Amino acid sequence: MSAGPGPAVLVTGGLGFIGQYVVERLAESGRAVVSYNRDYAESDDPRVRMVQGELFDLPRLVRTIQDEGVDRIIHTAAMSHPTVSIDLPITTFAANVDGTLKVFEAARLAGVRRIVNFSSECAYGHCEGPVSEDAPRRPLTPYGVTKVTTELLADVYNVLYGMDIVSLRITEVWGPRNRMPGPVRDLLRAAIDGSAYELDHGADHCFNLVHARDVARAAVLAADADDPSQPVFNVAGGDYLSFEELSARVREIFPDARIVLGPGPVPDRDRQGPYSIEAARRELGYEPEWTLERGLGEYADWLRSNPA
Repeated sequence: MSAGPGPAVLVTGGLGFIGQYVVERLAESGRAVVSYNRDYAESDDPRVRMVQGELFDLPRLVRTIQDEGVDRIIHTAAMSHPTVSIDLPITTFAANVDGTLKVFEAARLAGVRRIVNFSSECAYGHCEGPVSEDAPRRPLTPYGVTKVTTELLADVYNVLYGMDIVSLRITEVWGPRNRMPGPVRDLLRAAIDGSAYELDHGADHCFNLVHARDVARAAVLAADADDPSQPVFNVAGGDYLSFEELSARVREIFPDARIVLGPGPVPDRDRQGPYSIEAARRELGYEPEWTLERGLGEYADWLRSNPA
């Protein structure tokens, strides 16, 4: 049974951190949505159809696309943390590369051309100065390598099979529902718990932050874009700041927060300049809306209510 009237959008990993925002944004706009996940779930929204399945199950993916009337796919499912990938390179590669290949192939077999593929800032590695889409790809973690690989696969599928796959290089994502380690979450979590946050490094490391709601909006815009002239777009938010500057923002909410950072960058993290999102503005109509000033307090409230 189809998720609703009209063509549907399939969201892989619709139960994940960003996937939930993508599903909600599509449903709120009146779209039929198919949320495809490895775990069982139900939805009270009649516009959302939950389907349990693995990315590796190619027959089930193809059947889901056909039975649900899917005409485009937003592919968010992945092993999603570069630091975790250092300890789990095989797992990360299997999920991110083989899983993505199955999504591309299922779409090709089912006749779906437009896929929004989630890539990452980690595709660039270290990149001094402003970061635009033509910067070299020099990944430094297994996770970064998997994202470059999916971009290359997308290029091949676009050329050989007439697909229309658009990849989004997404920067450091933050916001409610995120439980993974990250600079915003870790500082807020420590402040809420009354714990000291101490590192002998990192004060000078700069982050390109983007709220999960902005990522979801960029993904939907990319799914609907008419014939974009390039296959890859940077997606960043309105905040580019150092770890020390981020700490100061947290202290505005938690004046008693005990945060001590030593100088220099964060090891095992890419050092990058501010991102250019001019291409996404021009081609997709993307403009970030959620800054730290707007959303940091909301995220702190969510973490208070979700301590686990």
